Amino acid sequence: MHLSLLLTLIGFLLLLTGLAFLRDGLEKFAGQQWKKILYQLTATPGKGFVCGIVATGFLQSSTALTLMTVSLVDAKLLPFSNALGLILGSNIGTTVTPQLLAFPLNKISAWLILPGLLIYILNKNRLRYIMLALAGLGIMFFALTVLQSALAPLIEIPTVRNWLHNLDNNFIYSIIAGTLIAATLHSSSAATGLAMLLTEEQWLNLPAALAFIFGANIGTCFTALFVSFFASRAAQRVAIFHVILNIFGVLIFFPFLTPLAEIISFLGGSLSRQVANAHTIFNLVSSLLAFPLLPYANRFLQKIR
Repeated sequence: MHLSLLLTLIGFLLLLTGLAFLRDGLEKFAGQQWKKILYQLTATPGKGFVCGIVATGFLQSSTALTLMTVSLVDAKLLPFSNALGLILGSNIGTTVTPQLLAFPLNKISAWLILPGLLIYILNKNRLRYIMLALAGLGIMFFALTVLQSALAPLIEIPTVRNWLHNLDNNFIYSIIAGTLIAATLHSSSAATGLAMLLTEEQWLNLPAALAFIFGANIGTCFTALFVSFFASRAAQRVAIFHVILNIFGVLIFFPFLTPLAEIISFLGGSLSRQVANAHTIFNLVSSLLAFPLLPYANRFLQKIR
């Protein structure tokens, strides 16, 4: 049992390491002009929205983009009102990683990791960063395989089985669990990967998995929210907006959680793909619904002193 716990810890560390490699490789491949590009492409809410989708698609982390946005607003390099569209778009861009993880590519993870790291070490041009990103993706696939092996014995522990039973039967509990795990891992993608694994192994039903990823979207906001406490008031408003946005999405979707799960199931695909699709639909629809409300959110947040 101690071995299973150790492997679980190793699996989570590998998952976060892979995500960091993926993000770092793509960010460095794009060059050092990210902040300048973000400033130029956020002149209007619409431009900021599209820029947030693309930038987070590259960075593979809404947390990373939110932290960057907080720092830009804090340094007065980006107006607060321009940052809102950027944050809104980031919620859509962050859905790319779970979609990639839903592919059954764990058997070729070694062919992504070894050549990727080797070329990254030996090559000196910008291609090396793409190879680092591929290695990171391979590490994430391998991490899910490790977690799958490690969690199987843990499921037999009565406390763990009771925890999963509570998740299956209490969606509020599932949201809280997703929030806490994403906040601890500093990544909604990692928490969503865990939900995909638990659902694929039929340790978690689909509606509970959906509630779990709803919570994960809230939990991923906490890192930027904590950092913003040491920044300007405008930067704090950016982090608060990120929290409000994700709570807004949960409130919109929660009453329709079971019908949504039925629709996702009807669309087909593996259980992992269904969870990834739910994550995408949740972020896409909630962001599109929130977009027309940006002017009102801007005025409301400006009143916060």
